[in-house]
Amino acid sequence: MSAELDARPAPKEYRWRMPADWWTRNRRYFWYVVREFTALPLAIWLLWLLVEIKRAGDGPAHYAPHSSIAFVVFSSIVLLFALYHSVTFLSLSGLIIRIKLFDRTVPSRAVSMAMFGLWALASVVVGFVLIWFAR
Repeated sequence: MSAELDARPAPKEYRWRMPADWWTRNRRYFWYVVREFTALPLAIWLLWLLVEIKRAGDGPAHYAPHSSIAFVVFSSIVLLFALYHSVTFLSLSGLIIRIKLFDRTVPSRAVSMAMFGLWALASVVVGFVLIWFAR
């Protein structure tokens, strides 16, 4: 009996490979990958902002802001990506955040709307501070 077991070929290992286009087959997967990609140009723009802050810290003699058409177009595209990323995240916040009020759970739609309201409030405050300090 042991001779039979030794004579058997070893079982082949199953090598499963994920297809490269797995995310294009389903609309939800596609938009998920697009959403995750939007963080990359945003990160590049933020690194550029850090360089600009460093250059501005060197004094007005060493600083000239970028005003090229390419920079304006890139910044506009990144703004759209940031808005898409933020809206999709805040839309899910009601499913992620659970708030208990007394013995009931606050509805997820109310949580999402509160998050959008806080986003708008934070945008107004940041805009006010930037305008105030620019004077």
